[in-house]
Amino acid sequence: MRLGDLEQVALLALVRIPDEAHGAALAREIEERTGRRVSPGALYTVMDRLQTKGFVEGRIGDSTPERGGRRRKVYRLTPLGARELRSWYRGIQEIASGVMPRLDELAREWG
Repeated sequence: MRLGDLEQVALLALVRIPDEAHGAALAREIEERTGRRVSPGALYTVMDRLQTKGFVEGRIGDSTPERGGRRRKVYRLTPLGARELRSWYRGIQEIASGVMPRLDELAREWG
């Protein structure tokens, strides 16, 4: 199954966050690591799609005093999601292996 760009980034962010992650934590992780700002609507759409594919599980978490007693949705990676992400990541590593010298060369040519 093919993963979209934002799906890839969201799954990687989910792996980096210990335990279960909520949308704001995922958005913060993505922005800190990539510099890419993700709107809540786009992120929740992607998380719903990943949930439909069986790559993540989502549930309504406990309420917290910081949120005025409101609860939020939390996510965790499923084994299927881990296998899919691992397969995608291995493919990226394989195709990217050894390309940095060529990228440096190309960057100098046009720089």
